[in-house]
Amino acid sequence: MKPYLLPLLCLFILGSTNVRAQSLIDKVTDLMEFNIGKTPEDTSAFQTKIVFAPIVYYEPNTSFGFGFGASLLFKPRGAGPETRTSNIPVGISYTLNNQVFFTSGYTVFFPQEKWIFRGNLDYTDFPRDYFGIGNGTTEEDRSVITYQQILVEPLLLRQVLPKIFVGGGFRYDRFYNTELLEATDLLPEGANLQDSLGSTSFGLEFAASYDNRDNVVNAQRGTLVEFTQGFYGKSLGGSNTFQLSKVDVRGYKRTGKKGVVALNAFARYAAGDPPPYEMSELGGDFLLRGFPEGRFRDRLALFAQAEYRWQTWRSIGFVFYGGAGQVAEGAADLGFDQLRYSLGTGLRVLIIPSENINLRLDYAYGFGLSSGSGFYLGLGEAF
Repeated sequence: MKPYLLPLLCLFILGSTNVRAQSLIDKVTDLMEFNIGKTPEDTSAFQTKIVFAPIVYYEPNTSFGFGFGASLLFKPRGAGPETRTSNIPVGISYTLNNQVFFTSGYTVFFPQEKWIFRGNLDYTDFPRDYFGIGNGTTEEDRSVITYQQILVEPLLLRQVLPKIFVGGGFRYDRFYNTELLEATDLLPEGANLQDSLGSTSFGLEFAASYDNRDNVVNAQRGTLVEFTQGFYGKSLGGSNTFQLSKVDVRGYKRTGKKGVVALNAFARYAAGDPPPYEMSELGGDFLLRGFPEGRFRDRLALFAQAEYRWQTWRSIGFVFYGGAGQVAEGAADLGFDQLRYSLGTGLRVLIIPSENINLRLDYAYGFGLSSGSGFYLGLGEAF
């Protein structure tokens, strides 16, 4: 079956057997949610829970991959209804080529949201297509490489004004054991690429954000404006001296009883002497769906996308989205004729109604100067 036919088949089946499908979904989602600890005597108190969901994907250079995603949902002691739910997601996957991927992007709200602790923790032992630097790279530039990566990025922010947070932390990002998986015209299979693609980055980060979203996992209303600035140097143990600037803007608005319009604008710039894997990139299941992760990379990356989320039935919804983006050496190199585009649709299954958490099934088609497609299954929204 073609990947793009699966969402359409799901639409038909769910539309023709609504009642039975809803009953089946209720039974399945009950198996995916588990309460942790004792049930609070106060009915208004939050019940800590953990949610499980499958991870399934296929790429030519990784074969089939599978695993699970889990999210721990909780509120610290003393947190009331004015404090949003904390979320610690974990994704673990394994491929038939013996690769492993672990990731967690967490957000913890302290009581009254006086403090926010958020960040990323990743470990990767995975093959990846590397196309080089620049917006004009083609399939002929592709090299299949493998590497291991460790990313640690904790940030602590203090609320200085209502919904405005300021703080910082550090970021450690190491790429090692980098090798060529498939021979090229210039290098044999198994060639060591550590000198050209490996790196160690350690730096301090400043962060500021405005965040009044009603839910950090799947917002239906509100705005997020987030800025981070990182400074990396050899004096801190890194291999390169450079700076990273990132702006992420997200907005959500309800339309009627069942619809949500979601907008996202993203910009990232790497100044100084960044190693290749610290360049700004587009592609993957979050930025420019339809193209492989990291398909395009350069100093500057700009991207914008929009989604319409439609909750058709109690636990079933559909998403329609589109986006456009580009990477470039600098702002002077940007041009509308250099854009790549992404269009797609998806199915949503509401598995935790109280926290509005969905199981996500997306198909995206990428086009512009080059084309591609992607099929994604996971927990939570793209943004």
